[in-house]
Amino acid sequence: MTDARPSLADFQARFAASLRKPEDGSALSLFSPSERIPLARRFDVYRNNVHASLVDALADIFPAVERLVGRDFFRASARLFLADSMPSLGTLMGFGDGFPEFLDRFEPAARLPYLGDVARLELLWLAAYHAGEAPPVDPGALQAGDDPSGLCLRFHPSAALLSSSWPVFQIWRSNREDAEVMPIDLDTGPDFLMVFRSGGEVRIASLDLGMHAFCEKFAAGAALGDAAEAAAAVDTDFDLVAAFRFILSSGAFAAPLSERGDTCHVQHL
Repeated sequence: MTDARPSLADFQARFAASLRKPEDGSALSLFSPSERIPLARRFDVYRNNVHASLVDALADIFPAVERLVGRDFFRASARLFLADSMPSLGTLMGFGDGFPEFLDRFEPAARLPYLGDVARLELLWLAAYHAGEAPPVDPGALQAGDDPSGLCLRFHPSAALLSSSWPVFQIWRSNREDAEVMPIDLDTGPDFLMVFRSGGEVRIASLDLGMHAFCEKFAAGAALGDAAEAAAAVDTDFDLVAAFRFILSSGAFAAPLSERGDTCHVQHL
């Protein structure tokens, strides 16, 4: 290093900037030159190792996406994603959150218009896996008082809603679980899904349009009566009894029921 030693924070910022952008050589001045191996080449090796590790991390987050496009295509696209999306925190929590939107805009992936939706489902699965715990909803709470229409349901911390124009659940599941990917009719969409963890296992429930509208209202903090009206407005055959059965048995809702709703993560695709 030169005699003019920067602060630790300045050193780290300049080092990270040079890792993110090859054209940013500000960190090179922090080191003594080497006659045997040029500093720029030594930095390229370090940069490549960092990017390779991050690409591996993305592959772990998005295994179904990688299988859909193939390893080489995935790794090439992941490196392009990293050009503007290096981790900004001291951990990898939240890393890859922008990957679905990147895939939506990525012209070489245009022949797979559902790819971003599959990536969103993968992120919700991972978020549900790592989410906190909460006790299940108490069946007696639904019977509290003469008029339960003012009750608001609280989602389990892991619960999230996802709507997609494509049969994204079938696509995700086959590419994630099947030894041989099954052919899927893309005209069988749209999908309305709820992702949550119950009994220590991440589950994905397929909802019909009415049930999705019902849950979506709770996600926005609405009361039970408003949620039921919203569901009936889009599905005249909406079954409120079946909806209560799902609420009590799925594990997607947590205790207690309250007069004020808690919001849930909702994706609109």
